[in-house]
Amino acid sequence: MAGPLTPDFYRYEWHPLSGIRLDGEFVVAEWADGAELRCYRWWLAEQRELEPSSREGLLDPCDLGDHWQVADAWVEADGELAVRWTHDGVVSRYHPGWLRHVADGQFRPQSFLPDPIPWDSSVLSEPVTYHGPTVLSDPETFRQWLNDLAAYGLTRLRSLSLDPNLLESVARRVGVLRDSHFGPVWDIEAVPDPTSTAYMSIGLGPHTDLPSLETPPGFQFFHCIENSCVGGASQMSDGLAIARHIEEHDPEAYEALTTLPWVFHGRGAEVDWRWSGPLIDLGVAGTPLTLRTFYPVRTYPDMAPEDVPRAYRAAHKLAQLSRDPRFLITYKLESGDVAVFDNRRVQHAREPFETASGRRLFRGCYVNSDDIYCKLRVLNRRAQESELAPV
Repeated sequence: MAGPLTPDFYRYEWHPLSGIRLDGEFVVAEWADGAELRCYRWWLAEQRELEPSSREGLLDPCDLGDHWQVADAWVEADGELAVRWTHDGVVSRYHPGWLRHVADGQFRPQSFLPDPIPWDSSVLSEPVTYHGPTVLSDPETFRQWLNDLAAYGLTRLRSLSLDPNLLESVARRVGVLRDSHFGPVWDIEAVPDPTSTAYMSIGLGPHTDLPSLETPPGFQFFHCIENSCVGGASQMSDGLAIARHIEEHDPEAYEALTTLPWVFHGRGAEVDWRWSGPLIDLGVAGTPLTLRTFYPVRTYPDMAPEDVPRAYRAAHKLAQLSRDPRFLITYKLESGDVAVFDNRRVQHAREPFETASGRRLFRGCYVNSDDIYCKLRVLNRRAQESELAPV
């Protein structure tokens, strides 16, 4: 059953209303299983004024006013909600399945995404691994891979080609490349006169990239072209698992890590990026955390002097746990591997390597989290819709 127009492009299971009641400025929709949705009159008015092609709302907030009053409301024979408005007598109808998805909270950003799964080395000894060609050729495997990427924040695709253009083609399957001062796609290799520690052969401790930006990159893609050097193993630790561990076992350190800001300063002869924020940025309720742990650019404590000692102690604890074998996994990427991970959640590191013993060449790029989650919501919704009866 198609039903009334909804403000999106999804199909909804038909959940007929069992009744309604008027409660002041609210129309309360009721279902037989006891679920309810309190619909404010102006919100219902906004859902009435939809542009059919884009499904976007047309009602300007300036045009809302007391003339938008509900004269009457009832349940139609097929179970949809009907509302008559006082100022123009128009009857608006609302899809009961769409209303039920609102009542069930499925409009929130986390909807149709898997719950994050915190992991340590007892859960994962290496990234969640897929056969790369199958992921790129089979839609259902592609969807499963993205679900694991969102849940664990770390995956690996194996047996892919060494074509230098492969990385970009894989990343563009899920979103738009995010540019940075490295460029949209960059090579990671030890070079003479490096402009970043990334281009050296030294080891790097667990960190997230570009904390000196207001919004650090979301997901990072690493394509291993060659990794024949002695050393240079990759290391990862889950910032979500570590943050929860600290919250449980050292609440004072957790409070310092999530509230006390530091200045992160990306600097060069022609660049000067700066941002201030805590090492663990919780954001707003319901959003993923953001770790800012690239210590080479953490420069100044941006806090009261009396808070600095506890901020340093908390930073020390976070760094220690990030290297603790309980949380840190070590593995070596091989030629043709593509590692994909959540740069704001999963810290990456590398062991030092000997440049004289071989070559360590990776290609990298970023894709915003919004693009990954957008793609995944659409794929998961379509998978769910495929189980619905035909219209």
